[in-house]
Amino acid sequence: MILLGGGLWLVTPAQAAENTDVTLKFVTRAARAGDIAGLEPLKDLRDSKAGDAVVRMIEDKKVPDTAKQRIAELVAQWPAKGGLDYFEFYLRGRPRLSDEMLRLYAELGCAQFKPFFLGFIAPLKTLPVAEIKEPARYATALRALARFPDQMEGDVAQIAALLDGKFPHAIRATAADALGGIRGRGGLPALAAQVKDCAIGDAAQRSLFRLTGQDFGDAPEKWAGWLKAQGANANLKMLSLSDWETHQKEKAAAAVKEEPKEFSARFYGVEVKMRNGLFILDVSGSMAGERLAQLKEQMSNLLEALRKKPKDFRFGIIAFHNEPEPCLSGRGLLPNEPTSIRRASHFVEKILAGGGTAMTTTLQFVAAKVLPGGDVDTIYFLSDGEPTDGTPEEVLAVVKRIHEEYRIKFHTTAIGEAVPPADGVARPPSLLKQMAEQTGGTYTMR
Repeated sequence: MILLGGGLWLVTPAQAAENTDVTLKFVTRAARAGDIAGLEPLKDLRDSKAGDAVVRMIEDKKVPDTAKQRIAELVAQWPAKGGLDYFEFYLRGRPRLSDEMLRLYAELGCAQFKPFFLGFIAPLKTLPVAEIKEPARYATALRALARFPDQMEGDVAQIAALLDGKFPHAIRATAADALGGIRGRGGLPALAAQVKDCAIGDAAQRSLFRLTGQDFGDAPEKWAGWLKAQGANANLKMLSLSDWETHQKEKAAAAVKEEPKEFSARFYGVEVKMRNGLFILDVSGSMAGERLAQLKEQMSNLLEALRKKPKDFRFGIIAFHNEPEPCLSGRGLLPNEPTSIRRASHFVEKILAGGGTAMTTTLQFVAAKVLPGGDVDTIYFLSDGEPTDGTPEEVLAVVKRIHEEYRIKFHTTAIGEAVPPADGVARPPSLLKQMAEQTGGTYTMR
């Protein structure tokens, strides 16, 4: 028996087969309600009616991201014939897929769509960088290509070329991640050249480890020496992300704690390492008093340190309570120059604590208004509580979407986070910790 529509209907598999229209009606209702369990019958409905319903649900702005992701997972279980071939037909005659449908195709991971995604990124070879208006769409296509380990060397070279610093961050970072899962030696030199890059260096090191099993950190000369010694026959290990995570834990356990550098821009102890960064600060009522004073001191020290950063560095600040209050330029992030530092300092001085914690609204604002043209690579996110405008699951869904589309890393700082209970009962990770872990960032508790 399958529960549909928030508990209003019980449908057996036989009844579902007999009345596809009724089942799809309640699956659609479940999608809008975010009822994940109510979507399950979709995996057994594979005809054109089901395909049409999937398109409508994916395009429906009232369907939450969590439901759309589950829809993609269920549809991916459809057979190639008599199921996924519907989406091959859907592509015909459509010169442009919507953002939502493009993400669906990327999630399906079907080999028959690989030529489509290769063709999608092909214009980047000749398109002037200034004319790349929607980098997140190209990033989606690259994420789809990462699902196919076997690629022609020419295709590998095409992806490797996108690591160049002239391309938007979403494209560069996704290309670096994609190369780590593709069985091709052509990407190794390009990845090695980026290991010191402050925006994608971590991704380049991760992919190099997955391909080679070696870890020379951010030392390009060591990587170049190893590659020269290996020649064209470098043995490809094709390790998983889990292998990388295990390696990182072992490396951290064996590491000797380094002394702090003489100069380093830091935010609550976390090194500010980015090209284009955004600071999102919770200034709700619970941040009043000492917490707000500490936040202002941290930001003032950071802004002073930024004066010594390179001129090509850009940044922005968004304070939020009941709604987001941005400190940005008309074109997005602020350039690292004296007038911007003065403007940001004045903004920080004027911050007052009050109101709720509109975390979901703020992240949605960032996704819609800042990221499309902002080329942000890192977000530093501070809060002292849970969202008051949605659930933690809704926040994580927005964070997941941001990370997938723009490859942005979240470094999160929790202010006054509760200590684990004394009853010894395991608790799920905090929201801010999940945000950092979900995006490869650092979590700090203060």
